[in-house]
Amino acid sequence: MTATRETGTYLYCLVQADRQPSLGGAPRGLPGTGPLRLLDAGDDLWLVVGDAPLAVYGSEPIDRNLHDLEWVGVRAAAHARAVEYFARRSTTLPMKLFTLFTSDERAVTHVRGDAARVRRVLARVHGHEEWGVRVRLDAALVRKRTARRPAAATNGGRAGTKFLLAKKQARDVAREVLREGRAAVEEAYETLADLADGTRRRPAGELEGTRLVLDAALLVPAGRLTSFKRVARRAATTLAARGYRLSLTGPWPAYNFVGDAR
Repeated sequence: MTATRETGTYLYCLVQADRQPSLGGAPRGLPGTGPLRLLDAGDDLWLVVGDAPLAVYGSEPIDRNLHDLEWVGVRAAAHARAVEYFARRSTTLPMKLFTLFTSDERAVTHVRGDAARVRRVLARVHGHEEWGVRVRLDAALVRKRTARRPAAATNGGRAGTKFLLAKKQARDVAREVLREGRAAVEEAYETLADLADGTRRRPAGELEGTRLVLDAALLVPAGRLTSFKRVARRAATTLAARGYRLSLTGPWPAYNFVGDAR
């Protein structure tokens, strides 16, 4: 089946493989779309696509639904499952969510027209895995330190005043822990980055009620993966003693390393 005037060609990812990849056990794809299909783009490159009804996945319906987090989230998860299925088996370049073409031919032509960049990105991510590294301030430690400190004196003992002073005291303790451990967090990041062939560090902020102090993606060669995990475990132990929690997630398709090879 190919795209028609009522459907478009939804592109999940590009796969580099000597032979046609297997679709056995592949996930269903986005809700309402056709089963995953493969398009031969030549030179060992395959496009993973599905037929997407334009009534749901055309530009206007997508724009209309972008503010519906549940609608977008369900489709983002389905997109990720499709990409991850192929990334576990072959070198894979993930496409952005809602990458749609009017036909199979347009999708293949677009990829072939960008062949030089595609080859550079493939060479970069081949034999690598993307891993996420996050470090958060341990909220339990902040609460424990705050509880050990004497309560700030208040005039009149009003409940509202006490509440605001307690909040200020918690913020002060959090800043203290951050100040004490910042160098250790940076050292952990630099040590892990030395084992990677690419890094992307995103702005840190508030997440799930705890202060996110490091949010990074690292492109790790398969040959260094054992050392990378060992160093991460050691860093997690060191940081835990200072009031931080380091989490390592992956492997992921190289989402953060496919858009900058020019």
